[in-house]
Amino acid sequence: MSAQGAPVGAGHEEVCARAEALSERWRARAGETERARSLPRETLAELFDAGLLQILVPRQYGGLGLGWPTMVAASRIAARACASTAWVMSVVGGHAGIACRFSRACQESFFSEGPRQLFSTASVTATGTLRKEEGGFRVNGTWRFSSGIDHATWLIVTGRCENHPAPPEPNLFLLAVRPSQVRIEDTWHVTGMRGTGSKDVVFDHLFVPDGWGVALPECFGARPEGAQVHPGGYLFEVPFIPYATSSIIGPILGCAEGAYQEYVTALRQRGGAGASVPPGTVQERLAESAAELTCARLLYDSLLHTLQGAGEARRGLSPGEWLTLKRDRAYLARLCVNAVQRLVLHLGASSGFESNPLQRHWRDLQSMTSHIDVNWDQAMLAYASHELGFSR
Repeated sequence: MSAQGAPVGAGHEEVCARAEALSERWRARAGETERARSLPRETLAELFDAGLLQILVPRQYGGLGLGWPTMVAASRIAARACASTAWVMSVVGGHAGIACRFSRACQESFFSEGPRQLFSTASVTATGTLRKEEGGFRVNGTWRFSSGIDHATWLIVTGRCENHPAPPEPNLFLLAVRPSQVRIEDTWHVTGMRGTGSKDVVFDHLFVPDGWGVALPECFGARPEGAQVHPGGYLFEVPFIPYATSSIIGPILGCAEGAYQEYVTALRQRGGAGASVPPGTVQERLAESAAELTCARLLYDSLLHTLQGAGEARRGLSPGEWLTLKRDRAYLARLCVNAVQRLVLHLGASSGFESNPLQRHWRDLQSMTSHIDVNWDQAMLAYASHELGFSR
C-alpha cells in the first residue's frame, strides 16, 4: 500500500489473482452477507485493500487505472463465492467510470480524500423529480435500487428535468451528492442479491448546484469534457453505455459457475465410501448444464472481445453490433439460468434450505437476470427487427 492508502499498482493477472485469493473468505461470509442485506465491513475493506474497487479509478487519483475487462473478470471470480460481493465490485465499482466523466472540479472533489471512494447510483425513480432553478437543480422524492449505498461515499442520481429551458435529448441529468444529504430507506427485503443493500434514497427538496451535474448524453457520449482529464484510456474516449450496462455479465456467469461447482461437490459427497453412484439421468443433466455453461463462456469471451476491440479502436459500436451485444448478453443470462435451474430441480429437498449455497446462488442468479440490461424480450425483439429491416 502507498502512503495515501492506494493499492500498489497491478496488471490484469495480478488483480484476478487477488480476487481468487480472497474468494474463500467471501464464500465463508456469504451467508452472513445475505442475512445482513449489506456487505460486511470486512469485505469492503478487503475489496479496497486489494484495489478491487479502484480498478477503473485513474492512476492520477491513486487507482489502478486498468481496463473494463479486468473489472468484469475479477467480479466473475468473486461471484463464484458471493454474487453480492461481485455485484458491488463490478456494477458499483464500475461507477468510478461515470464519476470520471464529470467535470475536472468534481473529480478532484470526489478523490480529494484518496481513491477509496464508492459511488452508488440511483436511476429508477418512484416519485423523484428534478426542477431547474437559478444556479442549479431542486431534487425531491424517492429513487430506488441504490446498490452499496450503506457504504457509499458519493451518490449519483439520474433524473428527468421537465422544466429545463434547453433540455438535452434524452432529457436526463446526472447529479452528484454526498449520501449524508439524503435519507436512506431500508426497503431492500428481497429474495436474491440481498447483500447488495440496494435500498431507496429519499431527497427532501435538496438544492444541487449546476457544477455538480452533467447532462446524460454528454456524460455517456464519446470524449465528454470531464473525460479529457484522462488521455489515453479508451473508456474515456468512447460511448460508455455499452460498457456500463455489460458489467453485469461477470457476476452472472460467475454465479452460475459457483452454483455448478456446489452441485458437483454435493454429488461427490453423496458418492463417498459405500454410497451408490448417482443414476445416469443425474449425470446426464450435469453434463447438459456443463455444456450450457461452456456456451455461456464462449458468449462471455465474445462480448469482451467486441467491447475491448471497439474500445482499442476508439470507436463506438455500430447499431448492428450494439443489438447483437444485447442479444448475446441476454442469451448468456438465459443459458446460466437454464443450467442452474436444472441442477436445483434435481438435487432434492436439501436444496430448498435457505442456507444451502446452491440455493443462494440460484436466488441471486434469478435476481440478476431479471435486470433490464439482460431482458430477454427487449433484446431479442430489437435484434430481430433490425435483422429484418424493421424499425423499432
